[in-house]
Amino acid sequence: MSELATAIVFWPAAALMLVWGFYVFRTSSMARAGLLLLGSLAVEGLVFLALASNFLGVLMVLMMSGEMVTMVFFMVMFMPDPGGLMGMDMTHDKRRSATVASALAVVLALVAVLSDWPARAVGTDAPDVRAIGFEVMGRSMLTFLFAAVTILFAMVGGVMLAKAGGRFGVPAPDAPAGSADDAS
Repeated sequence: MSELATAIVFWPAAALMLVWGFYVFRTSSMARAGLLLLGSLAVEGLVFLALASNFLGVLMVLMMSGEMVTMVFFMVMFMPDPGGLMGMDMTHDKRRSATVASALAVVLALVAVLSDWPARAVGTDAPDVRAIGFEVMGRSMLTFLFAAVTILFAMVGGVMLAKAGGRFGVPAPDAPAGSADDAS
């Protein structure tokens, strides 16, 4: 991809990613916030693809799409108002969080501008790049698979241990009055 094509994809995608990331905190719906975050991270995958990081771009899209869809699913299942009809506020301690976010943005911008970046890109046949690829896809793959299964079991266990009445706290039909379900 030429530098012009990269710039044509990168700058609008970066702007769209930032706008959608901003609206994650402006919406009153947890489900919409999750979907906006999914869109923002999918555009980030597009940015990686535009920068010729094909593996990271595809990995970002696949990983974040699975994560965000799972998050939206659990929010809809357990939140009392996933659609945002009651008007919740997604920000807490606004003044301090805005101060910290602004200071961090300035520090990161200074690091990006003042860093001595390498003048040339490393090719895909470089020994370090190949070594990282073989490490991730080779002997460490069993570790990643074990972590994925552990997370899946934790999610299934969380659902199984959840209150029988669901997100609205309605007791199970066969639960006698005063049971453990009613105590919480």
